[in-house]
Amino acid sequence: MDGIELDRRSFSLRRDGTIVRLDPKPLELLFLLVESRGGVVSHDEALRRVWGEDVFLNGEAALYTAVKKIRQALGDPALIETVTGRGYRLRMPAGTKSESARPNTTLPVPEGQRLAILPLLNLSNDPEQDYFSDGLTEELISAVSRLLRGQIGVIARTSVMRYRNVSKPVEEIARELKVNYLVEGSVKRDSGRVRVTVQLLRSIDGIALWSESFERVLDDALAMQSEIALATATAISIQVAPHAAASIHRGRAVPINVEVHDRYLRARHLLSQRTKPAIETAIRYLREALAIDPVFAPAMASLAFCYAVLPITSLLRPHDCFPAAQGLASDALSLDASQTDAHIALGLVDFWYRRDWNAARHHFQHASTLNPGDSAPPMFLAHLHSILGEHEQALTTLGTALILDPISPIVRTHHGHFLYNAGRSLEALRPLEQVLEMAPQFWVAHLMRGKALATPDHVPGQSHGLSATSGEAISSFQVSERFAMGNSEPLAFRIHTLAAMGRNGEAGEAFRTMLEMHSRTPSPPLHRGLAAMAVGAHSTALELVEEAFAENDVRLVFLLVESRWNGLGESQYADALERANLVIPPSQVPNRGHVNSG
Repeated sequence: MDGIELDRRSFSLRRDGTIVRLDPKPLELLFLLVESRGGVVSHDEALRRVWGEDVFLNGEAALYTAVKKIRQALGDPALIETVTGRGYRLRMPAGTKSESARPNTTLPVPEGQRLAILPLLNLSNDPEQDYFSDGLTEELISAVSRLLRGQIGVIARTSVMRYRNVSKPVEEIARELKVNYLVEGSVKRDSGRVRVTVQLLRSIDGIALWSESFERVLDDALAMQSEIALATATAISIQVAPHAAASIHRGRAVPINVEVHDRYLRARHLLSQRTKPAIETAIRYLREALAIDPVFAPAMASLAFCYAVLPITSLLRPHDCFPAAQGLASDALSLDASQTDAHIALGLVDFWYRRDWNAARHHFQHASTLNPGDSAPPMFLAHLHSILGEHEQALTTLGTALILDPISPIVRTHHGHFLYNAGRSLEALRPLEQVLEMAPQFWVAHLMRGKALATPDHVPGQSHGLSATSGEAISSFQVSERFAMGNSEPLAFRIHTLAAMGRNGEAGEAFRTMLEMHSRTPSPPLHRGLAAMAVGAHSTALELVEEAFAENDVRLVFLLVESRWNGLGESQYADALERANLVIPPSQVPNRGHVNSG
């Protein structure tokens, strides 16, 4: 392979010193073949290592297409040898240059035994009762996770809920989630009573190791979760620490008003959707629950979480939400210090609003300790590391969330997001494309894919501010806009990319559209500021940065890792970083490989 060079750090292929364009998956396959040092890579191994075990596709066709693209890129089809019935092998004469750095795009391999609690089936013959079975599932996951802390991993809610009303063999689900055991069951609520039937299945063969039914009046539904959790732990022959079991019983000792519990479960069901209409309806249910029982700490903590995520998931002003979130979370913890959502809410306030990194870190870490089965705290903690330029630590910490929540679209999207923040845009494409294979309408993944494609850091010698894949990035931004329900971020980055491509007329027209939209529905200052900077309205961009600080725009946290803000000018940019509490010691300055495209 004379003249062929592979570089894992820049995730690139060169032939005779010239970079060769190759899609992410074929390039990842080529790295795998090289790392096998002339050995045969089987079909199964190639699919598992490159596409992932939990991605559904026509494997043989995908593999054949990838090999074909590699042969074309190398310029010599004979370099890739087909081993009939087994797989592929790369002919590797001496002189092949390969730089193998850490493959952070590979998902972490879980260690130890793991358990997944599948969504409890609603047997009430009423689809509107799904909120009840889903709520009990979530509470059961939390209880089992706390009981088995440090002894067995429990898959988080987001991943298991993807199997709701899905008919699949147990072995297949277990393989996708990488678990040793599955718990499945059903819920029936009727005449003031609730009956839950659960069974423990061994994943390797689907054999039921244990099953039991539990029936209580609705007032005792939460206490029943502790019983099921303890029974599940016993069934898989794990020694549960007595103090852990006792703490769960103490927390559930007082019966809960049926109406309060019902509204709480309805709110939790809606909150998982993370859309503005769903969250606003959840707030109404939680306020109704607290009107009945003003000291019900779980409802207060969930209400705090609602207010903490609204400015992030929608366009509500931070001043209208974060102070309320902080007050509610503090009140919830004064009633019950074990409320995980209250600590997460306080962490989000410290992260997005106060930009107090140490305080945010404390709350996220404490939330992980309280509920080790929740993927949100390590995901947010990884986010904190990433925006501060602590990129390796961000990816390592996110690995914990990925193990807990292996098929969560948002956790996987952050995998690509944090690679992008680290200046490794081409590597970011692989996890983002995996997300879009699972969730084609997930607008955040389309947005991040567009950002990565529009960033020229992976193309040595590329013209200033322009990536060879910028045209494809425009398409990703447009798809993101279609599914973003009015969020203006995809439009802002589309405008910026159009301007970088020299399509100034289109950029200007899109900017005018953004301003018209803002006159009807206010958009965040930094979205408009990024677009203004791109079209040359520099003074307007500076005014919008000032407006962002006045409003405490949550997007201020990205100033350090989003290189496009370099266009403000050196002194203005340095001043903005200092005001956003993003100035770090020179020894820790991140590798900001992105090139200014403004």
